[in-house]
Amino acid sequence: MDLFMPAERVLYDRAYYLSDEAEKDYASEVAEEHGIDVGEVLSSDELMDEVHDALERHIDIDLDDEIGNFDSMLRELKRGDDPEHPAEISVVAKGTVERWDKPSRGLVIADSLLSLVSGTGSADALKDCQIDRIVDMNGEFHIEASHHDGSAYLDVRLISGVSLDANGFKLGSEYYAPGKMSIGDFHILLDNLYDSPDVGPCSLPRLAERAYGTARESYRFGETRFDIYQVAASPDRPYTVKISTGGGACGDAGLQFASVGEAKEWCYQYSLRELAEGEKRPEPAAAAATAKRAAWRTGGDGAGDAGAIKL
Repeated sequence: MDLFMPAERVLYDRAYYLSDEAEKDYASEVAEEHGIDVGEVLSSDELMDEVHDALERHIDIDLDDEIGNFDSMLRELKRGDDPEHPAEISVVAKGTVERWDKPSRGLVIADSLLSLVSGTGSADALKDCQIDRIVDMNGEFHIEASHHDGSAYLDVRLISGVSLDANGFKLGSEYYAPGKMSIGDFHILLDNLYDSPDVGPCSLPRLAERAYGTARESYRFGETRFDIYQVAASPDRPYTVKISTGGGACGDAGLQFASVGEAKEWCYQYSLRELAEGEKRPEPAAAAATAKRAAWRTGGDGAGDAGAIKL
């Protein structure tokens, strides 16, 4: 069975705040604040009330923080300094929304993530919904939500050159409002652009990378994780790989790659050769040493055809 797969970066998980794990985590924080042992907190009704009050606050505060981080990134992009995006940029989301009255409202556009999550204006897909999870997966941004009579799953992207205001939708210099183009026809156009990110104005938000400096892409094989980072030191081979295990230890593979795809292929081949048998978990230092030996045997440093690196 192929166990090599993308690794999620969970930015918000409502279920966490209702879990025993969260209760223990916040009990540790309360214990640190009071300068006592965590066991004293767990055995005190009064101190546990503090724990539960903190959990109730943070279940919304942390969600607001993630929404704020996204919109802060969006405001920065709207300055127009990033060549990937002109200053005119909106949030577009596509997916499935299950409700008893309208089983699917799967394509919406908004001027911010806050507008999308609040369900205001035309971006009503998440109206009255509870946000359950926010996940970044290799630059893709997903929202999972629930409603008293349904659920929603949306994939969020950024769309450049398209905006929404009181006059209608604007694409380039043209407005598409009722009378010039129907909303239905505009959504067909928007749908085509959304599904052709290589040729249209849609792109991945890459929030985790931009806001937190995480890897460009991450993959895992069992408990072994591969993180692909972009580095500025080598413009010809700007990507490197770090390998970590479930214990949190991390080692640099010691290789540089010309593209993300090349780095990913190397990670995949490495996982098949070194990890597939019994789902072994190497020490990161040993993994890095193996990677360097592989590069030495091929006389390279990770550039060129990743499939040519023999382990």
